[in-house]
Amino acid sequence: MKLSIKISILIGVLSFIIALGVGNYANSISSEKLEKNSGESLVKLTKRVADILDREMLERYKEIEFAATLEPLTDENSTKEEKRAYLEKLKGKHNHHEWIGFALPDGTVEAGTSGYLEGKNASARPWLPGGLKGPYIGDVHDALLLAKLLPNNSGEAIYFTDVAFPVKNVQGKTLGVLCTHLMWQWTRDVIRSIQKENSVDIYLLSKDGLILVGPNDSERKNISEVSKNVVNAFTQNETTYKIVNWELQNKYLVAQTVSKGFDEYKGFSWRVIVRQSLDNAYLKANENSNHILIISIIIGLVGALVGVILSNKITSPLVELSNHITDIKNGKIIRSSKVNTKDEISLLEDALIDLSENLKNETNLKNIAQEKVEISLKIFDQSLEGILISDKNNNMILVNKAFTNITGYTQEEVYNKNPNILSSDEQSKEFYSSMWNEILEKGKWEGSLVNKRKDGSKYLENLRISTLKNEQGEIINYFAVFNSGF
Repeated sequence: MKLSIKISILIGVLSFIIALGVGNYANSISSEKLEKNSGESLVKLTKRVADILDREMLERYKEIEFAATLEPLTDENSTKEEKRAYLEKLKGKHNHHEWIGFALPDGTVEAGTSGYLEGKNASARPWLPGGLKGPYIGDVHDALLLAKLLPNNSGEAIYFTDVAFPVKNVQGKTLGVLCTHLMWQWTRDVIRSIQKENSVDIYLLSKDGLILVGPNDSERKNISEVSKNVVNAFTQNETTYKIVNWELQNKYLVAQTVSKGFDEYKGFSWRVIVRQSLDNAYLKANENSNHILIISIIIGLVGALVGVILSNKITSPLVELSNHITDIKNGKIIRSSKVNTKDEISLLEDALIDLSENLKNETNLKNIAQEKVEISLKIFDQSLEGILISDKNNNMILVNKAFTNITGYTQEEVYNKNPNILSSDEQSKEFYSSMWNEILEKGKWEGSLVNKRKDGSKYLENLRISTLKNEQGEIINYFAVFNSGF
C-alpha cells in the first residue's frame, strides 16, 4: 500500500475522531458559560466608555485651569478686546469649546468668543458663583440662552457642560471668572463610535436616570420611561451584568458601570449601560460551534480522498509558520494565507497573527505614552515659572530650568535638601507655621514672600504650594510653583 494512501486513511480516521471530539465539546458548552463570557465582555466595555469620558473631562478641566492663570486675564489693565482675542485664540486651539467667556465678579460678561453674551449678566448661572468660590465643573445642561445664539447644523439638541475657574491677579485678588461651555457632541461621537465598533446599544445616564446619550429617540428621557425592568434590575452604584426583558418579550444581555471620575475630576456618578440582544451576544459562539462541528465532519469524510495531496504539501504550512515566526522576530506584520480552514496548523497561524497584532498594539501604546511623557517634561522644563517637587519629608527631588534661573541653584545642588535653603529670614516663624498649617489642612497654600537666591540677593516670590496624595489620603509629594514677578 502506497504511503500516500496510508496517510490519506490515517488522516481520514484522525479527522473523523477529531470531528466527533470537537462536536461533543461544542455541544457541551453551556449557556451559562456563554452568558458569563459575553456578560464580562460587556462590563469591560462599560468600564472602557466610563474611563474614556472621565479622562476627557479631566483634560478639559486642566485646559481651563491653566488658561485662567495667564495674561491678559490676570492683568487688570487688559482691554475687553485683548481679553476677547485671547479667548478666541484659546477656543481655536480646541474644537470642543463652543463658547468661552470672562465674567466680572458682579456677573457681567465682559468678553466672550464671537461676542456672544457680552454685556449680559450671568449671575443666575451656577458657574458664576461656583467659579468665584473656586474650581467649578457642572453637569450637563441646556444653556437655552446660548443655544439660541449659536448655529446648530446637527439637527440634535445642543447640550453643554460648564467648567469655570476664578481669575486672580498676582496679589490674589479675584478679578472674575473664566468659563467654558463644552459641547456635548464630543461625548456622543465617542459613544457612537464605540457603539458601532461593538454592535451594541450604549446609554449614558445622569445620576438621576436621565438619558444623556442613547440610541433612537431615547435622549432626554428617563430610563424608567424606556425600560422599567432595567431600573428594577440594577441599583445605581452596581457594576455587573444581567439578562433583562428590556421591553415586551425582547431579552437583552445588559451591563452597567458607574463613573467615579478621574484624578481631580470627581465625576457626576454618570451610569453607562450597554445592552446586546441575546441572539447577537451568543450568535458568534453558537455559529462557531455549529461551523466547527459541520466542518469537522466534512473533513472526516473527505480526509481519505485528499490525503494523498496533503501528504505532498504537509511540510508547506510548517515552513510558512517558521517564516511567520521570523517575521515576528523582525517586527514585521504577518497575515494569514489560509481561507476558511480550521486545522491545527491554521489555528496555530491564527494565534501567531494575534500575537503579532498584540505586539504591534503594545508598541503603539508605549510610543504614545512615551510621547506624552516627553511633552510633559518639555512643559515642565520650559515653563516660565519655577517648579519644585519635594518628597513627603519636604526634601526637594526635582526642579525645572526656571527654578535655576530664578534662584541660581541647580538640580544637583538642591537635590534632597529642604526648600528652606531659599529662606531670607524676612518672614517670621509664625508666618511659616501658619503657611504649613494651611497646607496640611487644606492641601494647598498661595501667597507672596521674600526669598534669597544662591548669590545672596533677595527677591519677591509669588508662590503656590499643593500636596499630592495617594489613594489612602497620605501626602507623598509637595508641588510648588512660583515666579519672581516676570
